[in-house]
Amino acid sequence: MADVYVPHIRHRVVEVDGVRVFYRETGPGTAPALLLLHGFPSASHQFRRLMDALGGRLRMIAPDYPGFGHTEVPGDFVYSFDRLADIVEGFVDAVGLDRFVLYAFDFGGPVGLRLATRRPAWIAGLIVQNANTYDEGLSDTARAMTANKPGQPGARDNVRQLLELPVTRGQYEGGTTDVELVAPDGWTLDQHFLDLPGRKDAQVHLALDYHTNVALYPVWQQWLREHRPPTLVLWGRNDAFFPEAGATAYLRDLPGATVHLFDTGHFALEENLPEIAPLISDFVDGLDRKEPMKIAVIGATGNLGSAVVREATARGLLVTALGRDTVDVTDAASVEKAVAGHDAVVAAIKGDDRLVPRGAETLLRALPLAGVDRLVFLGGGGSLEYAPGRRFVDSPDFPAQYLATARDQSEALEILRAADSPVRWSYVSPPPVHLVPGAATGAYRTEARDTPIVDAEGESRISVGDYASAIVDALAENTFVRQRFTVSY
Repeated sequence: MADVYVPHIRHRVVEVDGVRVFYRETGPGTAPALLLLHGFPSASHQFRRLMDALGGRLRMIAPDYPGFGHTEVPGDFVYSFDRLADIVEGFVDAVGLDRFVLYAFDFGGPVGLRLATRRPAWIAGLIVQNANTYDEGLSDTARAMTANKPGQPGARDNVRQLLELPVTRGQYEGGTTDVELVAPDGWTLDQHFLDLPGRKDAQVHLALDYHTNVALYPVWQQWLREHRPPTLVLWGRNDAFFPEAGATAYLRDLPGATVHLFDTGHFALEENLPEIAPLISDFVDGLDRKEPMKIAVIGATGNLGSAVVREATARGLLVTALGRDTVDVTDAASVEKAVAGHDAVVAAIKGDDRLVPRGAETLLRALPLAGVDRLVFLGGGGSLEYAPGRRFVDSPDFPAQYLATARDQSEALEILRAADSPVRWSYVSPPPVHLVPGAATGAYRTEARDTPIVDAEGESRISVGDYASAIVDALAENTFVRQRFTVSY
C-alpha cells in the first residue's frame, strides 16, 4: 500500500464565558502547536487544506470567533475586538495550550496581538499572513473602512454594503493570478454564515470597532520590538485592503523576520498553499533547532548569582560565570569585553559605595556596545510597596543592616525606568522579607507589579531555587521586558 498520510481533523466545542466556541484540531499532542486565527468574513474552515497538509506533524488548533462560523453566543454578547480576544484567551486556557506559534491572518492580527501583549509567554513565534500592524499597510479602501465609527451618520450602511455575496467573493478572487485555483467553497460558506440571523449585526459592531485596532498599532509595534519573537511574514501582495508595504514594515521592528510576498490577493492560502505550507513547516522546524541561549551572569559567585548559574546550566543554557576578578561592573569597557557574544546578561550586584546603581548605569551604556540587548537585573524587595506610595525601605522598622543595600537597589530601579536605552531590561524583586534557602519546585507565581504577591495568609515567600527559576523563565520566555516583576508562592 502506498505510504500516504492524511490526518484526522476533530471538530469540537468548548464553553468560554457562556460562548460555545467551535474549533478544529489535528496533529500529535506532543508536536509543536500552532494556533490558527482566521480573518473576516471567514472562520476556521479557511485552514482546512493547511491542516490537511501539515497536521501529520504539527498540532494545529483553529477556533471560530464569536459571530463567525459555528461558534454560538448568548443573546447579550457585546461584539468588540477586546471581547473577541477575551474569548480566544479563555479558549486557549480551556484547551490547555501554554506555548504555541501564533498564525495571524486579517482579524487574527488584532485578536492575536491582544493575546500576545496580555500573555507574552504563550508566543513561541509568529506567522503573519496579511495581518496589518502598520499605517502604511492600510490601503485607501481600508482607511475608508476604519473611518466608520459608532454614531457616525451612514457608517452602519457603509459597512452593510460589504456583507453581500459579490464583496465576499471578491475578497477571495481579487488580486489572484489564477482564479481557477480558488475554490468557490470558501466564499460560499462565508456568505452562508453572514446570512444567518444576527450575524450581519455582529459584523457591523466589529467593523465600527476596527478603529481601536489602528489606535493600538504603536503598542503592538513596541511589543514586537521588545519581545522580538521569531517571525515569518507571508503576504498576498495584491491585497485590496493591506498592500505589501504592510508586510515589509515588520522588518523595522523585527529585523530578523523572514518576509515572503506572493502574486495573489487577500486569501493567499487559497492560491498559494503549495508554496506556503513548506515555508511554515521549515519555520516551525527552525524554532526547534534554535541554538541554546548564551547568558553572562555578573556576580556569579554570590548566593543568588550562583543559583541562577545552576538553574540556567541545568536547563541547557550556555552560561559564562563572571565575578569581580573577571569584570568591573563600573567600567563600561570591562563589561563590554566580558559580555560580548552573549544573548543576555543577568546582574546580581552587591557592594559598597553605590556599586548597585553605578553598575546599572554602566550596564545600560556597555551592553549596546557589546551587541547585547537583554538584561535581567536582580534587585531587592525593599523597593516594593506595602501601601500606595509607601515602600518597605522607607518604613521606620526596616532592618538597619539592609538599609544601604535596599536604597541602592531602589535607586537602580529608578535608573532603569528612566533610561532611554535600547536595552530590554527586567528588574526582579524577591519578597521583602522571606527569600529563604530551598530548591526549585516550579510552583511559584510571577507578576509585573510594585507590591508583593501574597498567599491566602497574606505572606510573601519564595525559595532561592524558585527565585532563580523565575529569572531563567523571564529570559527563556522573553517576558517582563522593561518592567519590574516579583516572585512568590
